[in-house]
Amino acid sequence: MQTQIICPNCGTPYLADIHQIIDAVRQPQLKEMLLSGQLNFAVCPNCGVGGRIATPLLYHDPAHDLFMVHVPQEMNLDQVRREELIGRLVQQVIDQTPMEKRRAYMLQPQTILTMQSFMEKVWETEGVTPDMLAKQQRQVELLRTLATASEDVQNYLIKDRSRDIDETFFSILRAQIEATSQMNDSNLVVGLLNLQAKLMTQTEVGRRLEKQQIAIHAMSRDAKKAGALTPEILAKHVIANDSDDSLVNALALTGRGALTYDFFALLTSEVENREKRGDKAGAQRLGRVRDQLLQMQLEMQEAARQVLQDAQDTLDEILNARNMEEAVAENIGRIDDAFMHVLEARLIRAEQDKNQVGAEKLRQVQELVITQIQGETPPEVRMLTQLVSSAGKAERTRLMDASPELINDQLIEVVDMLIEQSDHAGQEDLAGRLAEIRGELIARLAVVGDK
Repeated sequence: MQTQIICPNCGTPYLADIHQIIDAVRQPQLKEMLLSGQLNFAVCPNCGVGGRIATPLLYHDPAHDLFMVHVPQEMNLDQVRREELIGRLVQQVIDQTPMEKRRAYMLQPQTILTMQSFMEKVWETEGVTPDMLAKQQRQVELLRTLATASEDVQNYLIKDRSRDIDETFFSILRAQIEATSQMNDSNLVVGLLNLQAKLMTQTEVGRRLEKQQIAIHAMSRDAKKAGALTPEILAKHVIANDSDDSLVNALALTGRGALTYDFFALLTSEVENREKRGDKAGAQRLGRVRDQLLQMQLEMQEAARQVLQDAQDTLDEILNARNMEEAVAENIGRIDDAFMHVLEARLIRAEQDKNQVGAEKLRQVQELVITQIQGETPPEVRMLTQLVSSAGKAERTRLMDASPELINDQLIEVVDMLIEQSDHAGQEDLAGRLAEIRGELIARLAVVGDK
């Protein structure tokens, strides 16, 4: 739900998405946001100050019989209010769960006192141990220290804490740079970029990552000149770097679409050429690389096949349900691009086979999915989406006339936020369209005010 937040730094009011119930099955995207630290994290559009919003959280993972609740101490609730709040959240989950899927443990959630313990239990379902979390926490604290330390202190810590500076640390650093770039603090962004550059040259993992970036950039440059990343271009760069397994894997993952029969044929041809030249070591090395990449391709194909199979199973479950509307709601967390691809393919096949009954049922599922997704989207967001995708001013006027209650100062604040984000992302066309919509919204509000 969208909640108005008052920035503690500058006093600016703005809207933020706040979630109190996380269902790992029905809403896996919320679980991902929780684990990445993005859930209930708000950033002021005016001054850039941000942080996690203190709000109660109820987490439900039926696959692991995990049903727990955390109420932050900073909310300062007495026992009666805490129990009332928890009871309300539990009742919401029970009401949203079909009778046959309700379990006894849902009547009494496990109370977790600290957010750290709450997160540890969620991470456990992903196979992440407390030791792994402790290391990540050390890395986050190390990054904070390095970001503000003097050059001498940075140099000392880089050597002393070299074990903590691994690929995960660089991922945390990149995420921090991306998040900071949204806060309009150029000094902090520059500091983090300088730190990243230093780590790239002064650490072993940094030098390896920099080498990968250079190799990938060179391959991308060739692909751009050719108009596409072809099997020939991928083979050329893999062959040139066949002595570095991590680099070969990075190139192959970047160009996985070019892992075709022609690609492997080119590697085989080069292996044979090396054998003819008497380069047995080089032939063996490239042969091993070829076999490893072939195994990688088979694993990726199997993963893709499994994704499509899961999508087909989900669609079959919905089609065979007594109540398709309830089935769509129950499976909304499993409905993704793969599902929609399978649904569209089946609908086309049914129409080609002139299976009118099957086609009608598939169209019904399609409509239910769209309705469900729109139902979970706040009306203000739906309104903005329609305005942005409208054909012109006349259609926008019609949309505004149909929903005058949605046109308010809060909606304009959301538009301002989107304009700023579009500018940062270099989406000039979108920013211009949003600016035009903003002017029309302000004009509409002025007319209402005059009345």
